[in-house]
Amino acid sequence: MEAIVIKDGMVMDGTGRPAFGADVLVEGDRIAFIGRVDNAVCAPVIEAQGLAVGPGFIDFHSHADAALLENGLAQPKVLQGVTTEVIGNCGFSLVPVTEDSLPQLAAYVAPILGPWPEGLCLENTASYFELLKKRGIAVNVASYVGHSTVRLAVMGMANRAATPRELEAMAQKVAQAMEQGCKGLSSGLLYPPGCYALTQELIYLAKVVRRYGGIYVSHIRNESEGVLEALAEALTIGQEAQVPVHISHLKACGPRNWPKIAQALEMFDRAREQGQDVTWDTYPYTAGSTTAASLLPPWVLEEGLTSLPQRLQNEHLRAAIKQAWREGMPGWDNMVSSLGFDRLVINAVSQPFNRQFAGHSIAQIAERRGISPEEALLDLLATEGGHLAMETYHASEDTLEAILAHPVTMIGSDGIYSGSLAHPRLYGTFPRVLGRYVREQKLLTWEQAVAKMTYLPAQRLNLAGRGCIREGYFADLVLFDPSHIADAATFAHPDLPPRGIKGVIVNGEVTVWEGQITGKKAGRIL
Repeated sequence: MEAIVIKDGMVMDGTGRPAFGADVLVEGDRIAFIGRVDNAVCAPVIEAQGLAVGPGFIDFHSHADAALLENGLAQPKVLQGVTTEVIGNCGFSLVPVTEDSLPQLAAYVAPILGPWPEGLCLENTASYFELLKKRGIAVNVASYVGHSTVRLAVMGMANRAATPRELEAMAQKVAQAMEQGCKGLSSGLLYPPGCYALTQELIYLAKVVRRYGGIYVSHIRNESEGVLEALAEALTIGQEAQVPVHISHLKACGPRNWPKIAQALEMFDRAREQGQDVTWDTYPYTAGSTTAASLLPPWVLEEGLTSLPQRLQNEHLRAAIKQAWREGMPGWDNMVSSLGFDRLVINAVSQPFNRQFAGHSIAQIAERRGISPEEALLDLLATEGGHLAMETYHASEDTLEAILAHPVTMIGSDGIYSGSLAHPRLYGTFPRVLGRYVREQKLLTWEQAVAKMTYLPAQRLNLAGRGCIREGYFADLVLFDPSHIADAATFAHPDLPPRGIKGVIVNGEVTVWEGQITGKKAGRIL
């Protein structure tokens, strides 16, 4: 077997225990020995003096589903030390899909997953995994099955409760996905068609997941005024289905909702004390990014996104949307109200004549055009349909730090593939945690931060032999310089790779060295 000796590094093993100096011997795809390796061992030596050696980072909230099919190199992630991506989040996976559901699914996920892979129409998870293996991947991949994708395949964009027959059809698709290797069911209850589902539908499907030892992962129904009620719904689903619950990118949107973060963390702590299995993740930025269509009242999207541009020519419909923005609707996450047009910044368009607006807030675009912000947003949606993406400036440093500091919190990039002005979290998440919140802010210790990126997510998903530097475990490793590691990506230049990552090893293969991708595709389906 091929061997590598990583010499004189500072090992942060992922468990959170204090770092220690040691050599790490890699043989084949495994960690063979941790200690002092005799210089007589005939193997290439990586000098790691002054470097930290940690388990490869696990991106617990990835949207690389389509990007991994492009060339499999996973450039934005491996360059920042990620060796495992967890995909199928927010209710959207690329499978299962039908010829009927494909156009609507492709239109809705475009600002999140990027353009739909040409000719792709796969019926099940096994087909998707086989395609990944055939093309080769540089990172390991674990996946959930998306509730919205399943619902589209069975019910289309129907805004109603599922019938017993439809529930059973969805349950069969979820069961098949679990049997073929998915780790659980994800929901995106902010987005149609997921938002059309009643709580009982999600409990029914989560019970299917329980049979396979999976988890329920949710982008909750409301992250603004109704965030606490939405979190309570997620906990109820877990309780009723007797399944572990994980909350995606925990947040409370808008200044008037920031105090609810402390209440949310108290809610979780009480639930955990009472025996409920609940965890959550976050990304280290006060701004998020998503599809601009999520700003529309759910009833607007009952016919899907493909016909949206045509329907938004109707003045009566536009008037009804503006009224909903002003007055709200019960249970609806009205981000226009909670954030305001000055906190909504366009970052991806598809039409050349709209490129002038990328990087500008809706308020700025309206002022520039001499019209109201409502009209400016509706005009953009009318020309872009589902291809419009935006940044949402929703959080404060205080709320972000409160979430990051909690011992249960994991790290997920939520990086989306929305074009040239994509959110910098796609390239910068993990180095930003280490550089800003460990070295600079001292909010976390090095060992605590590494655990949030490695051991905790591996344990959450039962990724055997991953997430820890331990003899016999898979050799997923990252070497970084604690004195220099930092994110370089910005909102103006989001694709700049980070600083301070010396090397990345995936299943024993050197995948990144000195900031350069080697081209090795040693990743596996987990």
